[in-house]
Amino acid sequence: MTNLVSIKQLSREALRDFVDENLRLLTEDEVHAILENPYVTPALIGSIAQQTRLTANYNVRVRIVAHRQTPQAHAVKLVHYLYFFDLLRLSTEVTVPAPVRRAIDIQLVNRVDQLTLGERIASARRCGTALIKSFLFDPDPKVFESLLANKRLREDDLLLLASSTRATVDQLLLIAGDRKWSYRYAIRLALVMNAKTPRSVAASQLRYLRRNDLRSLHARPETSVYLRRCIERLRPDDFSVPAELSGYNAGTDA
Repeated sequence: MTNLVSIKQLSREALRDFVDENLRLLTEDEVHAILENPYVTPALIGSIAQQTRLTANYNVRVRIVAHRQTPQAHAVKLVHYLYFFDLLRLSTEVTVPAPVRRAIDIQLVNRVDQLTLGERIASARRCGTALIKSFLFDPDPKVFESLLANKRLREDDLLLLASSTRATVDQLLLIAGDRKWSYRYAIRLALVMNAKTPRSVAASQLRYLRRNDLRSLHARPETSVYLRRCIERLRPDDFSVPAELSGYNAGTDA
């Protein structure tokens, strides 16, 4: 057997000659050594990718898709034959070319409905942008709770949910209680504006809102009487509070 360390250290010309001479006889370990050689080229990887005997090996398929020098056509073809969690890992690796990651994202989104609850929870914590948008509207609150811990989650993603009629009460409560996101101004405003947000939670956000936003909220037909009275109590100089409501307790949830 060829020394695997020596394969990794072959010069550019020697590596090309080695692959040309041994292509039909290469072992899995030799392929891995070739892929780790700094002089490997797209042409050499393309030659390996065309060998069905080699790409029938799952580990070889993964390594070929993951390699930055793999010709795009070969990588995109092979992503169809990778397991979900390998695709999930590769989708967030910056060394994988962007066009290949886009092909991976398509596969991930197409397969997400086949996942168990446990798999969705595990995936939500570390997935990329494409799956984040899918998991935002997952019906199980445990998936959303896991998604909140995802370092790739953006404020815009949460605003999309918090402003949607598809948001659940559980999701809105999780956002309102989250240490990272609940202090963002846009998030506070979105929570107050969503009719599904429990009114005690919405009312607790009012004191953090700007005057102009409070006035806009007060004028919205969709704003509940309860929140209007809370705003009036909070900004008595801006609104005339009816005498019979002067003793109204804005902090209650009655």
